[in-house]
Parts: sequence; C-alpha cells; structure tokens
Amino acid sequence: MKNKQVTIKDLARKLRLSVSTVSRALRNLPDINEDTRRKVLELAAGLNYEPNYIAQSLINKQTRTIGVIVPVIATHFFSHALSGMNEVASRHGYHLMICQSNECALQEADAIRQLASCRIDGLLISVSKQTQDAVPFKKLQEKGIPFMFFDRDLPQVNASRIRVEQYKSAFKAVEHMIQQGCRNIAHLAGPKGLSVSDERQKGYEDAMRRYGIPYTPRHIVHCEKFQYNALERVQELMQVKPDGIFAVNDPSGVIAIKYVHSLGLRVPQDIAVVGFNGDPVAEVVEPALTTIVQPGYEVGREALEMLIRHIEQRCTEAEELVLEGKLEIRGSSQM
Repeated sequence: MKNKQVTIKDLARKLRLSVSTVSRALRNLPDINEDTRRKVLELAAGLNYEPNYIAQSLINKQTRTIGVIVPVIATHFFSHALSGMNEVASRHGYHLMICQSNECALQEADAIRQLASCRIDGLLISVSKQTQDAVPFKKLQEKGIPFMFFDRDLPQVNASRIRVEQYKSAFKAVEHMIQQGCRNIAHLAGPKGLSVSDERQKGYEDAMRRYGIPYTPRHIVHCEKFQYNALERVQELMQVKPDGIFAVNDPSGVIAIKYVHSLGLRVPQDIAVVGFNGDPVAEVVEPALTTIVQPGYEVGREALEMLIRHIEQRCTEAEELVLEGKLEIRGSSQM
C-alpha cells in the first residue's frame, strides 16, 4: 500500500464494501449510512487516499478544470479578478488553469489551443490589446467548449460577457473635472481598437460635448503600451496647455502627476489629473490620484459563477452582466 497510490478499489476491499458505496461515501452523497461514511472517510485519511481526477474525468467526461486567460496577471484589477474566481472555483469544486497572454494575440491564440487540448470544461478570457481575430473563439464554439469574456471582449463574437461600465465611468470622471472648473481637458488614451480604451475615450468626448467644452484631435493621444510609453505621450499633451488630464489608467495618471511636478506646476491648481482602475499606486503619489475604482473581485466572482452555470446547465444563450465603477475623489482633482 505504501509503495503505490491508494485507489477506491483498495478502500472497498479493506472495508468489504462495493466500489460504488465507497465512491458515494467519498462524495458525501446523502444515500449513505453515517456509520459507513465515517469508516470510509477514516480509512481514506489513514491511507492518504487522493482521488484520481484523470480517471474521474474519463468516466464523467469532465475535468472540473476551467481555463483563464488574462493579458497581465500582475495588475491590481486582474489579480483581484483571479482572487474572486478562485473563491468561486473552490466552492464549486473546480480547478483553475491560468495563462497570461502578455498583451500578445499570438500568445493568446496559442494559450486557447493548449487549454482546449487539456479538455477544460470552460474558458474565461480577457483579450489582449492586439486581439482582433475571432477565429480562435469560433473554434472553441465548434468544439462545444463554453467560454465567456470578462472585462475586455471582442464585440463581434456572440458570447456571454461581464464587464465594468467604462463609458459612464469615464463620462463621470471628466464631468467631475469640468465641475471643478477645468476647461481645457486632454485625454491620455489607451490603445486604439481595445474595447475598454475606446469606451473610455467615447466617455471623455461625450462629456466634453455635453458641457460645450471644445477639444481637438491634439487633445487625445494614445498610449499603445499603456503606462510604458505614457511619459512621452504626456509630453505631447503639454502642447495644448491642458488644465486637466484624464488618464486611461492609474499608472499613467501617476506618471502625468510626476511630469507636471517636474515642470514646476501644481496639481490640481494648475493641472488636475484623474485616472482609472483604482490601483493602490493611486494612493501613494502626492497628491493622491482621483480615480474610477473598478470592482475586480466582483467581476471575477460573477464571471466564474456565470460560466459554471453555463457548463452545468448547458446554457447556450449569451448573457451580459455590467457592473458599475465608483468615482473616488482625491487630491489630484479636488480644487
């Protein structure tokens, strides 16, 4: 016994019970006598029994494994989303297999293929900034593998999705700056074509139009690499002499504050700055960065709950759930 993995058959033989009885006792099913259940669980613990998930998956045609693909793991939003998913997975008896696309469409497509080959029961994905091709997702649909988008998606793909309301949150952020007296607001935007970036830009533009605040194409610059090329983009924005900057995310907003200070200008008296996401870095900078706080944990939790429902109930109809972000007003915009 000590030299090999203990099986259900070993437990059944020692207890002189049927394999099906032992299996039901281990799964805590209600049709098992309590004394029998206790004996099975005590023996299983004493012999260090571990269930053979591969064998179970062959029998049940389920691996109890869900794939997750994120652009970058080491961000506040996605790490919180993964925590929410993990809480739900543990409660429902699923395992997560997590991949990172590194904002690369090719790596993302490769991760989809690899996860599908591992016989996952379903897939959650937040697409990379490069992703435009719907073919990998159509192949998942052809294979009958349930999947859904969270946070970032491809609008042309008919699938369930859960996201934070980007447009309204961006509108609210710019409206706040206008109400604080800003009249020349620039937008440090994200990559073109990425759903969250496009919606935040539209929120900026519509808020400016709603309040009759003029802006030109020079008021909008795109950080194709997010904060990694934000400094040069902030330098471009200074050409329009803004009195406010709405940044696509908090790290970019922090970079904007630091650059404004380097010019000998004050935040928010000379230039107000507002970010997006609710990253911890927003509270470290001085003054603290006003931001839109996104409920990352709730996004992850609700996304996995929805996907598990689709898997277990064999739902095929696409659903959409939209959560609201919260404007957190701090010193970088409050006059």
